[in-house]
Order: sequence, then C-alpha cells, then structure tokens
Amino acid sequence: MLLLLLLLLLLVRSGGHRVVIVALLCLLNVGCTQTGKTRQPKQQQTTGNQDTACPACACGLGGTVVADALDATDSYSNTLRVIGGNATDTQPYPWMAALYDNGSFFCGGTLINDRYILTAAHCVARLKPSTLQVYLNRPNIAELNTDAIQRRVARIIMNRYQALRNNNDVALLLLQRPVRPSAGGIGVPICLPTSGTDDYAGRMATVTGWGKTADGVLSERLQQLPVPILTNQQCRRTGYYRFQITNKMLCAGYLEGGRDSCTGDSGGPLQLAAEPSSPDSRQQIVGVVSWGNECAQRNYPGVYARVTRFASWIKSNSRGACWCS
Repeated sequence: MLLLLLLLLLLVRSGGHRVVIVALLCLLNVGCTQTGKTRQPKQQQTTGNQDTACPACACGLGGTVVADALDATDSYSNTLRVIGGNATDTQPYPWMAALYDNGSFFCGGTLINDRYILTAAHCVARLKPSTLQVYLNRPNIAELNTDAIQRRVARIIMNRYQALRNNNDVALLLLQRPVRPSAGGIGVPICLPTSGTDDYAGRMATVTGWGKTADGVLSERLQQLPVPILTNQQCRRTGYYRFQITNKMLCAGYLEGGRDSCTGDSGGPLQLAAEPSSPDSRQQIVGVVSWGNECAQRNYPGVYARVTRFASWIKSNSRGACWCS
C-alpha cells in the first residue's frame, strides 16, 4: 500500500493523470484485478455423503422365520440360548446389528434409520470409530454369510454417559455409508417409540442378542427372549437399591430368575409391538440392554436404557438421515 501511494505521488508530479485515475480505481477494487490473485466467492462445503432424496419405506416390519432358516444342527437346549431364550434368525429382526472391534464381536446394536446405529454407551465409551465394524443380516457371528451387510463407523456420539451410575447409557454410531431396505426385507430399521407413550408396564417385550448363555459362553446364533416389563416402582422394590433405578431406565425380566439378557447382549434392543392387539404390528425399540446384577439372578431383573427419554436427543443427533415412517 505504501509503495502504491509513492507511485501515485510520482505520477501526479509527472502529469500522468489517466494512470493516476486507474490506480485509484485499483485501490477501490473497481474494474481492476490482480493476476493470479482474483478473489473467488466462497462455496458451501459438502461432505459428499448426503443423499438428495429419501426413498419411501416402513420401519419395524420384520419377516418370519421359515422352517429351514435354522441349521439342522441347531440345538434348542438351554446351553445354546440367551439365558432361557431360544435361537432365531435375523429375518424377524432385520434391524439387529452385531458390533465388531478389530474383527471381534463385542456388543449388539439397532438400526434406527439409514445412517445410524443405536447402542449402549458402555459398549463404545473407550473405542475408536476407525476400529469398528457393523454387520446387519448376520444371524451367526461365527460365520459370514454372503448377504450380510457390513459398514464402517465414521463417528461415535455419546450422551453425557455416567459410568458409575450406569445412567444415560446410550450412544449413536454414524455409518460411513447408508443402509437402504431391500425388497427381501434386509436392512429395515426399527421404529422409535410412539410419541407420548412411556408406560409399558405389564406388557411383554422381546430382547435379542448374542450374549452369554447358561453355560457362560457367547451364543454364536442370534437369540430371542420374551420378558415382562416392570414399573420403576416395582424394580426399586427388588434387590436393587432404590437410587440405582433412575427415570431414564426401564426394567424387564422374571423376578424368579432363570431367564434374562446377559453379557454380550449389551447395546441390543428391547422391542415390542406398537399395537399389542395386532400380531403383525410394527416393532418399536423401547429399551437398550444396559446392566444388571450378573445374569438371570432371582429378584434382579434386567435394566435397560429407556429410549423414550432419549428420543429428542436421538433425532437431534441424527439429522440428515433418512427415516422410515
């Protein structure tokens, strides 16, 4: 700038009035450009992963298991089950996700839209997205079927998880690529709870997962177990201390023991029919497998993160995803 002013002074003294005018216009950025330094307008940055349109789809609709969907070698003895449950396929639960860290299975999760998996915070609190893989339509965690869906994780989103109290035990996993439902029912997300509904006491729900069975080892085949939902007041009168059961939790299970979700089921869904009177009603996720006093112990039901208390957080942290109606 100083050099330009000196130049102008010399030009004025030499009588170069036209040059002076052009130089003044340059100072005002009018009708003058600098070679190689032309300023370009800023462009909005894009991630390259956003879809322009969301296809129409329906959430919470699973298929049915045909007779030959399970191997002939599958045993239905308690030693091959979620404690007290029975083997199933992923066809009735297409939203059921198996989470792997560096190739090893460690927790369950649930597909809630085309880009996000809902799981438990304690499952992923100390993990890195770069080491995680998510599988859908993989009923046997020991075998990789050809039609399984595999996705890498781009980001882990936590919600003020309180490890000492097991509170706010939910997390979202952003997938690197979207999952779209197929004509065969693969990749269908579960529905979130109906708005305004929070009281499920007395209803039967189903927990699914690959957790430890009665013999203390992880089940290779996906398991399912129907469990009754308790009120929080009932749960606080069990073997748990009253302060342990917060309003962000939900209890489900059998007070006599013997049937329960267990280690390895963590992060998976507690699901029930939106319309209990209809056998074909859509399934909605009401709980995320969280914690308990060991597994299937008398007077200690399973404790789940209550999804209704996190619905607004889930939606606000999964903007840009495609939701099924």
